[in-house]
Amino acid sequence: MINRDIIDTDKKTPVENLRQLVKSTCIGFTVAMIAFLALGTCFADDTAKQGINYCWSILAACVAVPALQFVFFTPAVIRQMAYSARLALFDVCLYAVLCALAFVFAWVPVNNPGAWVTFTVVFLAILAVLTLAFNAKLSRETRELNDRLAEYRKSRETE
Repeated sequence: MINRDIIDTDKKTPVENLRQLVKSTCIGFTVAMIAFLALGTCFADDTAKQGINYCWSILAACVAVPALQFVFFTPAVIRQMAYSARLALFDVCLYAVLCALAFVFAWVPVNNPGAWVTFTVVFLAILAVLTLAFNAKLSRETRELNDRLAEYRKSRETE
């Protein structure tokens, strides 16, 4: 008897193989970087500590973003909220987290208001571009699903 649940790697497309390679590389790089950051924190001299702390802050931001995405864009925590409200709340929380990290790890000089304005403008510009891109993708996927649903309903009516 043949078990059809077993994944045959020979039948994966090149894109699937590339996707797996990229995921494995990212995971390996992340694990190695965390290990090297920990070792650097323990054994590096004082001149290297600022760079190591900067890398820890980037890791903190990289952990905070998926955590916020989990809260706002999966039904695990917030079950019923409009997409635009989720997006707005996510943006506010992300900005607060990034400001806290920028303050604690001195990404931006505390006494320079122009630097904070620049930080905010850059955040808003990146946010606007990403929001437009994801909204376009969501609209396209919604349109495709609605078209398929219409085709299905039409085929059910003819039966």
